[in-house]
Amino acid sequence: MSKATGIDAVYYSVRDVARASAFYKTLLDVSETVWESEHGAEYVLADGTAFGIGKLAEHRASGCVLFAVPDLEALRGRVAQLGGTLDGEVRTLPVCVQQWCFDPDGNSFVLHQRTV
Repeated sequence: MSKATGIDAVYYSVRDVARASAFYKTLLDVSETVWESEHGAEYVLADGTAFGIGKLAEHRASGCVLFAVPDLEALRGRVAQLGGTLDGEVRTLPVCVQQWCFDPDGNSFVLHQRTV
């Protein structure tokens, strides 16, 4: 039996590829694109992991990804400017601070800053 060796990418279902692409590319300051079309896109983050968006026949908001960020406070304000929303206040945990958010399609994500 074959075992999974890791996660190749985390993807979200989106309604509008151009809008979602602009949201994530700007928010996360993504410069490298694996692929991009009217059906979706996949981006390489600074640590080499991949994040993607895709347009399905029927949109289904689901899942959650924690984006590692160096400065949580600096990005919180950008979420609303780009059409997303913050979900509650910043949460402080023993190993991190985090802000739960929603993108313009209702997908949840977390801006996540490790403190240890």
